[in-house]
Amino acid sequence: MSSTLIQPKIDPYEEIKTGSEDSLSILQSINYEILPNKGSSSLHQDYLFKLIIIGNSGVGKSCLMHRVTTNEFSEDHEVTVGVEFGSLLVKMEDTVFKLQIWDTAGQESFQSITKIFYRGAHAVLLTYSIASFASFSNLEHWFNEIKTQSEPDAIIILVGNQSDRDNEREVSYDQGEKFKRDKGIEFFIETSAKTNENVQEAFIIAAKMLFRKHQERIQKAKANLLAKVKGKKLRKTEKDKSQNSKCAC
Repeated sequence: MSSTLIQPKIDPYEEIKTGSEDSLSILQSINYEILPNKGSSSLHQDYLFKLIIIGNSGVGKSCLMHRVTTNEFSEDHEVTVGVEFGSLLVKMEDTVFKLQIWDTAGQESFQSITKIFYRGAHAVLLTYSIASFASFSNLEHWFNEIKTQSEPDAIIILVGNQSDRDNEREVSYDQGEKFKRDKGIEFFIETSAKTNENVQEAFIIAAKMLFRKHQERIQKAKANLLAKVKGKKLRKTEKDKSQNSKCAC
């Protein structure tokens, strides 16, 4: 009989602390507000981000989506056939965006269908159960799917779900952290859809990373535009100088 792995509670930002302090401070400094989905169709939305949840069947992907979008949990949730869909409306600074959440089926028989939904995904929640080493072992397969099917710059969050089953744990926190580090995954967090531990945090961390990346793109675009304008002005000045020089002759 294998010994039980009991893990201490982990600060969801802990492994960022061991990496870049700048990343931690930037993410924590972004204020956010989750807006009610009711009546959201009439609310101005600046952007739409697509997030997909992938992993083996039975790791709690649907439960995560339902918990974060409706704050509901059911032990008897039916296995997802194909895909399910939900959304989260988030305001960060003065920007309102919709996080479109796609829950994909983990069974092999549906994978040809679910591959379609990788396309255009801005973020991926790569999910396993801490109480199932088999689901953890299959992360390699799912990670390769992400790399071949999704957008090349998609943000990946590694999620060890069902942390409420700590007395049945088969995957240590350190094993999850090592997988995240070895694969260059942006973030790792353990969650429980049943107790609601770290569920909102997982999605908000993804949203903050998307928002930050979006801001960086805007700043880069502005800098490129400014450089072009300055370049045109410089060329015009040099041309004027050249013409004036010819006139002086």
